[in-house]
Order: sequence, then structure tokens, then C-alpha cells
Amino acid sequence: MNNSKIEVKEIRCRIKTVRIEKGYSQDYMADMLGISQNTYHKLEKGHTRIHLEKFIDIANVLEVEVSDLLNGPDHVYVFSSYYKKKHVRRL
Repeated sequence: MNNSKIEVKEIRCRIKTVRIEKGYSQDYMADMLGISQNTYHKLEKGHTRIHLEKFIDIANVLEVEVSDLLNGPDHVYVFSSYYKKKHVRRL
């Protein structure tokens, strides 16, 4: 399996994990998203693709940041090394 498929699988797993932690059923998620339970099940299982708009809606229903679903809650961006570099423009 290539890396992008693994990453997408991990994202779907995070969605399911957060849903279960919140005590939400697939039926509840489907109702909140305005889709059928079967459609939501297919999204979560990977049988259909999640469009960006629907992905954002899922994050909103779950009350989590989109970045938490993409990268996991423990992922921290570190930009300090970028800002410490001296940017010199040569003429």
C-alpha cells in the first residue's frame, strides 16, 4: 500500500475514533451531515471518497480542528527553525 493510501486510512480511522469517543453513532453523524447512514458508513469505511466540503462538515460535527483529523491531535507544527534562518537577498 502506498503512503497516500495509508494516510487516508489513518484519517478515516481518526474520524471513527473521535466519533466513538464522543458517543456519536453513524446514524447521528449522517443526520447531522444531511446524508444517509449508508452513505456515512461508506465514507468512514473508505468505499467512497470524502469531498473537502464534507470533510470540513465532519470536523465541525465532531467539534475538532480539521488539522487534528488530518495529522492527529499529538502532531505539533514547529516553525521556529524557519523563522530563525536569516533570509538574505543577494543583488
